[in-house]
Amino acid sequence: MEVLNPVEGKTFRLPVGYRFDPTDEILAGYYLRKRIMAQPLPNDLIQDCDVHQTEPWELPGGGKYMNWQRFFFYDVRTHVFENSDKRDAGKGEWRAVEKDEEVEFPGEQFIAKRNILVFWKARGNSLAKTNWVMHEFRLALKSHPSMMSAMAVCRIFETKGSKKGKKAKSEGVASNRSNVEEAMVVTPTVIDFSVEGGMEAGPPAPGTP
Repeated sequence: MEVLNPVEGKTFRLPVGYRFDPTDEILAGYYLRKRIMAQPLPNDLIQDCDVHQTEPWELPGGGKYMNWQRFFFYDVRTHVFENSDKRDAGKGEWRAVEKDEEVEFPGEQFIAKRNILVFWKARGNSLAKTNWVMHEFRLALKSHPSMMSAMAVCRIFETKGSKKGKKAKSEGVASNRSNVEEAMVVTPTVIDFSVEGGMEAGPPAPGTP
């Protein structure tokens, strides 16, 4: 199976029947950790991008490349949001529905903090909820969990469900529990490795140097 990376204009080969879809542990404990430490990574499938520059469907890899199903980016933005729970992006905003959930790595001195956000798009003078979801991961030392890495890695995807948006209320999201449940609806993970040059090569467990 060949997969086009529209950012780099490169085509990568994956084993037949597989797709790139890393687990939380691999995404944060392997890809983000190696990126922060400037260590080599296979195939450069995850690109640097300011994920708040535009609406999620307009990010690199969208449009006719929607067969990717999910997008993965290292978030390299330089600006700071006054309210991290509501982040402007294009003609809409990302709203947090779950914050700082810890992802543990047995035997390691670091953890990952995961935020889940849902995108709301402009509709007239109000905002309408969409099915677009972001899982944002940052690393932190177990000894200082409040001090997180400046760089994040993001999984961005569109959930299956109603396409009808829900109008925003003045007090924010009406039901946080329902939003979290909807944002967690994802398809099973099926691959954590890729093929390059005809040889299989993939990430080891997060604790491997």
